[in-house]
Amino acid sequence: MKGLRSIALKIGLFSAPRYRLRRRPAPRRNGASPLVLSYQHGFHAGNPADVHKHAFVLALLSLLIKKARPLTYVESHAGRGRYDLTGEQARKTGEWQAGVGALYDQAGLPTPLSRYRDVVARWNRGEAIEQYPGSPCIAAGALRRRDRLQLFEAHRKEFEALEAAMAPYRQASVRRQDGYDGMLEAFSNPAPHHRLIGLIDPSYELKEDFERAPAFARRLIEVVPDALIMVWYPVLSSGAGEIDGSGAGWHSVVRFRAHAEGHRMVGSGVALYGDVEDMRRPIKVLDRGLQAYFSESGSGD
Repeated sequence: MKGLRSIALKIGLFSAPRYRLRRRPAPRRNGASPLVLSYQHGFHAGNPADVHKHAFVLALLSLLIKKARPLTYVESHAGRGRYDLTGEQARKTGEWQAGVGALYDQAGLPTPLSRYRDVVARWNRGEAIEQYPGSPCIAAGALRRRDRLQLFEAHRKEFEALEAAMAPYRQASVRRQDGYDGMLEAFSNPAPHHRLIGLIDPSYELKEDFERAPAFARRLIEVVPDALIMVWYPVLSSGAGEIDGSGAGWHSVVRFRAHAEGHRMVGSGVALYGDVEDMRRPIKVLDRGLQAYFSESGSGD
C-alpha cells in the first residue's frame, strides 16, 4: 500500500480538492469531503461514443474470459449502470438515435458491433430500444460467476441507480467514492490470482482529466504489470482534449459528426494500457470493425 500511496502522491491523487461543485456527505479517510461534479450520463447514453467504448469493452472481456484465470473488472466512474432511453434526459438530447439507434436494425455489421447490438437487444423487448446497458451492466453480463466487479461512483443519484442496476449480480461491489481513490484501493488489494481489468472514464468536465487519466493508468501498470486498463476520452473539435497515449499497447480512435451545432465532441478514443502482445491480432480485428462502421456509416466524417 505504501508503494501505491507514494505513486498517488506523485500524480496528485491526494492533493488539493479536485471537484468544485457540491459536496457528498461520505467522509474521506483524512476527514475531508470531496466535491462531486454534476455530470449525468443519461443525457448522452447510447450515443456514438458509447457505441465505440462499450463495443470495445465487450470485445475485450469476451477475449479475456476464454482464459482460465479469473478477472476483476474495476470501473472508476460507473454512472447509473443502465439508462432509460424513454426518460426525460435521453429525450431531451436524443443523442442515442445517432449511436445505438442508428445501428440497431442494420444488417451486415462487423462482428464486434453485431455482438454489442445483441447485448443491447437482450435488455429490450420487441423492436423499440427503451433500456440501454452502460459499461457496468455490459461487463457484468460478459463476466463469469468466478469473476468480480468493483464499481465506483461519487454522484449520489447516479450511485443509487447503480446499486439498483447491479443488485442481480452477486459478484459486483458498488461503492460511493471518488473513482481514482477507489481504483487505487482496488489495485492495492486485488483478489488472489485475479487479473485486474480497469476502465477509467471520467466526464472530462475538468481539463486536468485529459492528463490525469492516462498518467494514472501508466502508474498503475508499473505497479501491477499484468493488469489491462482502458482509458476512454472524448475527441474534441478544437483538438484541446488530446491525451498523451505514450505507453499504451493499443489506441483506437473513431470520428463522427457533432450531435448539434456548438457540440464539441467529434470522436471517441480508447487507449489500452498493459501487455496486449498475445491479444494484438484479435484487438486489431476489433478495431478494424469499429473503424469500418464509423467511416462508412452516416456518423463518419
